[in-house]
Amino acid sequence: MHADPRLWTRHVTCLFAFCSLVLLAGCSKQPALYREAPLKGNSIVIPLSEVSDGKPHFYTYRKSGKRINFFVRTDSRGTVSSYFDACFTCYRHKKGYRQEGTDLVCQECGMRFGLAEEKWDPKGGCDPILLKSTITDNSLIIDTALLEKGAKLF
Repeated sequence: MHADPRLWTRHVTCLFAFCSLVLLAGCSKQPALYREAPLKGNSIVIPLSEVSDGKPHFYTYRKSGKRINFFVRTDSRGTVSSYFDACFTCYRHKKGYRQEGTDLVCQECGMRFGLAEEKWDPKGGCDPILLKSTITDNSLIIDTALLEKGAKLF
């Protein structure tokens, strides 16, 4: 028995469409999509118990279809701070950072920052951009207006 040529054409067309979508998604200039930032009113509210383990915790806040990424980390002294997932040097590539062992690493240039370090020294402009936050009632609070000001980085 021979397969129906119309069915074969349909399969080839679907396969082509699927491969095109995969290729376009891989070439997208969109920043990564992380866990949705926990929004309460006009603030992001993250319980400290979720981010006090010394690892970077990445989040995505969406505004008008745009992804604005940030991360929260706790240094070796227990200080919790937040940063945009971007730097002034490499932000155009929209790659952000990743954790590699005990370091935070720029995914574009490879610059490394020790996660346990109390303060990150500027290293050629690739250091993460601080995102102002406050701590209230055992939660890290970020005003969404501050996140939106950083939208140009994404």
